[in-house]
Order: sequence, then C-alpha cells, then structure tokens
Amino acid sequence: MTYPKFVIDSKKLKANAEHVLKMCGQNNIEVVGVVKSVNGLDGVVKILIEAGFKTLASSRLSQLRKIKDINSDILTYDLRIPMLSEVNEVVTYADISLNSSLEVLKELNRAAKEQNKLHKVIIMCEQGDLREGIYDEEELIKTAVTVEKELDHLALLGVGMNLGCYGSIMPTVEKMDELIAKAELVSNAIGRKIAVVSGGASTSLPLVAKGKMPKGITQMRIGDALFISDLDDCFEYKVFTDEEEAFTLHAEIIEIKEKPSHPIGTIAVDAFGNSKQYIDKGIRKRALVAVGRQDLGDCMHLRPLDPSVEVIGGSSDHTILDITECSKEYKLGDIIEFHVMYENLMMLSQSEYVVKEFI
Repeated sequence: MTYPKFVIDSKKLKANAEHVLKMCGQNNIEVVGVVKSVNGLDGVVKILIEAGFKTLASSRLSQLRKIKDINSDILTYDLRIPMLSEVNEVVTYADISLNSSLEVLKELNRAAKEQNKLHKVIIMCEQGDLREGIYDEEELIKTAVTVEKELDHLALLGVGMNLGCYGSIMPTVEKMDELIAKAELVSNAIGRKIAVVSGGASTSLPLVAKGKMPKGITQMRIGDALFISDLDDCFEYKVFTDEEEAFTLHAEIIEIKEKPSHPIGTIAVDAFGNSKQYIDKGIRKRALVAVGRQDLGDCMHLRPLDPSVEVIGGSSDHTILDITECSKEYKLGDIIEFHVMYENLMMLSQSEYVVKEFI
C-alpha cells in the first residue's frame, strides 16, 4: 500500500520545534513536548530530542515507555491524571505526573516507595474549563501540604492548569494571574517557593508570542503548536506559515464524476447518525479520495493545498471533494495533498491504514 500517506518533513518539524523552544526560552518558560497527538511516533520523538527537548509528555504510558527506550535521559511526563489501577506503571514509566486527587497521590507514594523512587508531581488547579483540577483552594492547600510533609516518596514540583480542551475557555492574562496566585498560596503553605507553574498548552502560546504571558508562568505543555498551525482564527496567531507546515496528508483520487450537489430521495441521517443540511448548487464536478473518517476523523478539518479544491464531506472510507473550480485537470490516480488540524493529526498518526513517511 502506498496511499493514503502521512508525510512528515523532518527539517521543517525540527525548525518549528526549535522556534517554539526559543520563543518560550526567551521568556524563561520550560517547554514540555507533548507527543500524544502524533501517537508517540519514533521519528517524531527523535526529532524533538534533536531539537533540544529535555522533557516529553503523553497521556499514554506505552508512549512514555517508548521514549525511555529511545533515550533514557529524557524526562517523561504523564499528562492524564493516573487511574488507581495504573499507579505502579506510572511510577515505572513516568518521572512526572499531573494529579488532582489525594487518594491517587497516596497510592503513587506507595508505588514509588516499593520501587525505591522519588516520583515528581504537579497538582492541577481547576480554572474554569471544567476538566481535571482542584477547584476549592482549601482542598488545594491541604493536598499540597500532605504531599510535602507526609508523602516522602513524592516531590511536589508545583501547580498547573488546563484550558480550552473541554469548556473552550480561552487562556488569558487573568487566568494566568489566577494560577500564579494559587502557586503563591501553595508556596506559602509548604514554606518554600514551588518551581513549576504550568500554564496550559498550545492555546497559551499566543500569549507568549504577543509578549503578554505573566512572568510567574514557568512551564507550558505544548504538542499541537509544535506540529501544525491551527490556532490562526480563534487566537489571532499563526505559529508558522503554510509553507513551513511539516505534516501533509497525501490521498489518491478513486472517482471523478459530475453529480447533483443535493442528495436525491428522503433524507434521514448519515452513517454516523448525523442529520445534515445540503445546499443545492446544481451539477458539480466531484472527486472521491481514498481516505475517510476511520483514518482521519472529521474530514471537514482538512485543508487542501490547492485552494480551489473544496472538501464537502465524507464517510468512513471516503472524502468527497468539489473540484469544479479547479484550474488543474485532475484525473483518476492523481494525488491531492492536505494540511491537517488537530483531530486529523491525532487520527492519522495512529491509523494502521495510513503510511507514515519521514522525508
């Protein structure tokens, strides 16, 4: 099988990663490289290490184990708060973990003691996005003091937060200041200044780029913005240009036909149970490419490199394109290239039906 193919330009990826490292480094912010969205691909991990990353993160322990196999000196960072059933593996494969439950922290301490390790932890604060994190300040302080004073096989690095992943809450200067204030409360409660104030993920990067990130933020967990530039519209910031994008989907045309633009018959739901609206544009020239939602998630997030190609929909195995306005005369067997957004990046990286090629 040659197509569909997910092509990764190694030089561009390294340059983009170095750019993010440099920008954050100039603001005294440590960047933790997140590799979950690329399924911990060996080639990507190696490029990030070459670019200068010292800490790599994922929510999948198997990926952290792979990182240690590639380079045991790299610090591994567990992004998802641990399940009670996996605390032993967390201590084995992760040097650092994010946490929000004292019960889990106590179990991590037990596991670390059994493995004769000192496991580092960051306590997550709830800042309004309503995913993980401690909301009540008294609970936050009690948890921090317990870790510091009682759990002798855990090292409290600091506090962190997540924004934008569930509640769509924008990272703002005010949200960062709130986290810094909580970090100060924790520092005062334990009698020392904590080292890490982890101010979110790729969505926080525009604050750094625009010179608005408060100085108290010392760390960011960045994956998406190392690989693709899809913050443009919502955050009014482009990480890198289209020409600098390192990840490209190549898909082969398997049908070209002129067809009506509106389905014919009684409309119910699509294969995924969605009710949809269709615009009647008359007869249009359509191309099918051999890649679908099973491979890439939502095909409407694809960005054709040929701007005259329009993505109009898809199914599990097909993506449907309107090529009526194209100046190029596409034919069967031609390859159409796309840049991708986050969901596509994640799905394509893990699909066994998509070839991964590093150039």
